[in-house]
Amino acid sequence: MNKLICMLLTGALATAHAATALAAAPATHAAKKEAYYSASRLTGNIEPVGKALPASDDLLKYGEWLYQGNCVRCHGSKGNGEGADWTLMNGEYDPVNWLPRQPRDFTDPVFKLRSTPSGTLATEKDLFEAISRGLQSVNDMPSFKHLPERDRWALVAYIKTFTKRWKEEKQYPPIKISEPPTPTPEMLAAGKDVYKKMQCARCHGETGKGDGMNAKELKDDNRLPIVPRDFTDPSQFLGPSDPKGIYRTFSTGLDGTPMPSFADSLNETQRWQLVWHVISLRPGWALAQAQRELKKPALKK
Repeated sequence: MNKLICMLLTGALATAHAATALAAAPATHAAKKEAYYSASRLTGNIEPVGKALPASDDLLKYGEWLYQGNCVRCHGSKGNGEGADWTLMNGEYDPVNWLPRQPRDFTDPVFKLRSTPSGTLATEKDLFEAISRGLQSVNDMPSFKHLPERDRWALVAYIKTFTKRWKEEKQYPPIKISEPPTPTPEMLAAGKDVYKKMQCARCHGETGKGDGMNAKELKDDNRLPIVPRDFTDPSQFLGPSDPKGIYRTFSTGLDGTPMPSFADSLNETQRWQLVWHVISLRPGWALAQAQRELKKPALKK
């Protein structure tokens, strides 16, 4: 708790200094600077209400200030995941003290949470949502949704400066996700068969509690231990735990981890079946209630 408070206070001070620096910047990019000042200052949101801001020199300088105050102690001044909180641990896994695994290396951007196909770069919106949501379920990274939206966009712009890949590689659009089909007893039975077919229980366990036979042997791409998700506790999900969010994970995979994409091995119907089976593993989940929730007009887009 003290560590988190320290991070937030440090970030708040850096944000204040950064805003002063941006306000005093030369007016050579007046239009782009105006885009910043007219952008949303909303806090507490996970999804952005506005679009990514133009990456002007002023915005990147501001993003650097924010990064120094909020991100550098974990991700490092070079963005390579070698911040003090990691290097002081001598790069060793320690689930009790400091970090449970190495912070993301922005110089080789492999992101777990993406809306794009496996092996491709995340979108700017993906980065915004990751900064906003954090990875709190595994104590990796706190949420930064307390920052104004425009500040989070500044961080996104600055993070992208750590590698040329954002400029040189093709940017893929988000995968298409249809509205969830209404679950039925037949769909749940089919989803259970898909769960067995894909050998999900080897990692996640027969009842989805993350206690499969291979659970203790799993490692991420950095050769550090990684724990399978407990499907019975949606608060432990790294990404969205609603039907569309789970479908996205099954379709894109979690790059850098043993969790693969099922885009080539399961068709859309099978992935939705698997989604509803996984959701049905939650304590207290009821099919009739799920059916009623999907029919509520407020949930329709």
